[in-house]
Amino acid sequence: MSNFDDKSPRRRRALGRGLGALIPDEPKEKDRKRQYVHLPTAQIDAAHRQPRTSFDEGRLAELADSIRESGLIQPLVVRERQGRYELIAGERRLRACRIAGIDEVPAVIKDVTDLEAYTLALIENIQREDLNPVEEALAYRKLLDDTGATQAELAERVGKSRSALANSVRLLDLPDEVLDLLAAGELKSGHARALVALDEADALQLARRIVDESWSVRKTEEEVRKLRSDDQKPSSPKKSRYRDDALVRDLTERLQHSLGTRVKLKDRYGKGKIEIHYDDVDVLQSVLDRILDE
Repeated sequence: MSNFDDKSPRRRRALGRGLGALIPDEPKEKDRKRQYVHLPTAQIDAAHRQPRTSFDEGRLAELADSIRESGLIQPLVVRERQGRYELIAGERRLRACRIAGIDEVPAVIKDVTDLEAYTLALIENIQREDLNPVEEALAYRKLLDDTGATQAELAERVGKSRSALANSVRLLDLPDEVLDLLAAGELKSGHARALVALDEADALQLARRIVDESWSVRKTEEEVRKLRSDDQKPSSPKKSRYRDDALVRDLTERLQHSLGTRVKLKDRYGKGKIEIHYDDVDVLQSVLDRILDE
């Protein structure tokens, strides 16, 4: 059972609404004191686990100028931790306030678990499109690992379709150098999604060409299709990328029978990899059970 499961319908609905469950819409003046407090910025610590790892200094400076002129309109969300306060949502705003020299900020104090705090921080960043694609994918994977939730359960919580979340997590299969280009904005998510279909060597080679030659996503998809088509065409032994002989076919069949799912064995005469395919989390769990029981 995943840690997202809870017997309290109220908790499930609250997390599902994301930040709307944390920050009331336009509170009435008579309720403002009850819903908000003002805290010294010096007493607020950054989140222990934060999905976002990079901040644009120029945009922070612009936000600081806006806050200096108009004040902080939307409160931060924090929780009490050993006599101080840990930020749940609003790190960019907190950083900008400190740049602007603001000593005190409005905040909503919430009593939430570590998992809930991290999930809400992720939701805020997704809603504001503040995460780069790699940060977002890493955050999804961390939540999936920490909670044991299925992709469908997590997708519902963060307001994404299951396919969108699955495509995001799949980006982490790319080589580190490609992920660095994606995080830096030199590759777009569309480029990266196309490259996932290739093996690591081809993905890296193509990623470098995309950057050097400023390819569009459409151009990238066309080149990926060509590469995959070439892989499937009969070729002479000299040009063959992978072995396709009786031994490889026998090993592939034995692996598929043992694991109960489709398997690809890619061998370059002594070096290669095994690809295990699954269509849903139940098949994956079955594969893992068989591997771990060996």
